[in-house]
Amino acid sequence: MSFKDLIRNAIFEEEPQQAHPAQPSGPAARPSRPIAAAMTTAPAMPVSSGSTTPLRDMGGSDVGRDNEFYGRLLKQTDFSAVPDLAKIETYAAPLADVIPDKSMRYKAAMATAKSQSGLTKAAIMKGFDDLTATLESASTSFSRQTDEISKNEIDGKGGQIADLNASIEQKQKEIADMQQQVRAMQTQADTSRARLQQARTTFQSAYQRRKSEIEQQRREFETLLQ
Repeated sequence: MSFKDLIRNAIFEEEPQQAHPAQPSGPAARPSRPIAAAMTTAPAMPVSSGSTTPLRDMGGSDVGRDNEFYGRLLKQTDFSAVPDLAKIETYAAPLADVIPDKSMRYKAAMATAKSQSGLTKAAIMKGFDDLTATLESASTSFSRQTDEISKNEIDGKGGQIADLNASIEQKQKEIADMQQQVRAMQTQADTSRARLQQARTTFQSAYQRRKSEIEQQRREFETLLQ
């Protein structure tokens, strides 16, 4: 997973991560699953059976190992990626059970590596410089990608938000216009209903008047024609 994917996950997909309590150092400390997976996929250091990787625990700690960014950086700056660092570890690892003292172990490994393969202290220090350069490059890449995501996927939403707000404003105006039309039509309907009722009343009065006149005339003719 690239830094950009990790950034997107952190911003768009996952809930904000809760702060984790510090993990105890020592054999009981275990990294969270994402970091364990990252460490598993990283190139393994050549060590003998039952040995550890002393270069990694020189002054290190487990703080931050539950952070996926740390797992990514750990994978990118694995010691096995630097030939001279991998070489000194190859010589030191078999001595872990023979020479418990770390300083003495690495001095012995250094002496053997120098005599057998020409490894020097300067080359090892250069290896650490290479790791630092790789780490700085990762930092630069992270900054560039976060800026890109901010510009394209976060700040870019400003235009969409403005368009939606404009659309909302237009819809609200349309709704206000329709509400005004509803009120006007309701007034017209009420007026028409009142006039219709008046017409019914007037017609009924005219009907009764004319009906009375016809009945009266009928009675008159009935009398005249007797």
